[in-house]
Amino acid sequence: MEVRVKRSNLLSELIPMQGIVERRTTIPVLSHILLRAENDRLHFASTDLDVSLTSSCDAEVASQGSIAVQARKFLEIIRAVGAEEVHLELKEEGRLRIEAGQSDFKINGLASEDFPTLPEVPEDGELSIPFALLKQAIGRIIFAVSTEESRFQLNGALLKLKDGGLELVATDGHRLALVENDLSGATASDGVLVPRKALQELQRFEDDGDLRFRKSEHHLSFRLGSRELVCRILEGTFPDYERVISKENDKQAVFDKQALSQAVQRAALLTGDRARAVRLELTSGNLVITAANPDLGEATEQLPCEYEGDELKIGMNPDYLVHFLSAVDTENIRLDLKDENTQCIGYPVDGSDTRYLCVIMPMRI
Repeated sequence: MEVRVKRSNLLSELIPMQGIVERRTTIPVLSHILLRAENDRLHFASTDLDVSLTSSCDAEVASQGSIAVQARKFLEIIRAVGAEEVHLELKEEGRLRIEAGQSDFKINGLASEDFPTLPEVPEDGELSIPFALLKQAIGRIIFAVSTEESRFQLNGALLKLKDGGLELVATDGHRLALVENDLSGATASDGVLVPRKALQELQRFEDDGDLRFRKSEHHLSFRLGSRELVCRILEGTFPDYERVISKENDKQAVFDKQALSQAVQRAALLTGDRARAVRLELTSGNLVITAANPDLGEATEQLPCEYEGDELKIGMNPDYLVHFLSAVDTENIRLDLKDENTQCIGYPVDGSDTRYLCVIMPMRI
């Protein structure tokens, strides 16, 4: 293997790979990136056995070959060298030489045969999705994906195709986020659970084109340009989320999103790390946010709003509310409420999505 490649091209492909490779693993090869040179392209691959990423870039290939190199150290070297072109050469079995300007490195690697075989997803039933649409949808719901490994069926989002539409739903049991958008060419099919790590890596992609989506019995493929992310479909049954969304919340309050977010964050400064809760008290045209902690003190924030119902008090985790507000791209938001024991449902006012909402369960204070 001998190849010359632009340093900028190398960095463009190596940086996204870092989110896939496993830093702490009992399988050493999972901390490596597979490099393969052939047909005037340098190909890259990384995997943690559940999520894999492949890509390639233009290169001058003098001789074909492949090697797996330690991902983080290889990136550090390419970042550190100053030359615009990098010369890679496999001089001896298991050792890669890196020349760039006056710099010369030799790093140990692993045989490409030791790298796991990556899953392939057939091209049958491929669907084209505007990537900007999918990336925006992920940003709307990813904060609600559970991080508790014991609740594995909630460690991802439900991706569901409808006739002419795409829906993403996530919940951690305390809150739920749902977004739906129009998508031409989509036909109704059973939902699939996309793992949180795959969603996070898709958010890091940068492209304005169309993403090609495919699925097989056990895997999903997301191809954007020369990059392809393949992930294992999460097993388990996702909750019946439509039943969670209350249809009886008859009280509505409209707020300036930025003002509400800042007021909640200020009040939350005097909540404890374990008891993260603020009280929202609504009266006609006014919201009072309070927080109290016996060790720290008390905080009170007042905010004007559009509300004409009876007085209502409800306890809420401030982080959950702020996460929702951060995902909204409208100036105003609406909270639908019923009483202190019933969930709060947040909506953007005049948002661009076909449907977007966030359900937040109440807290007792």
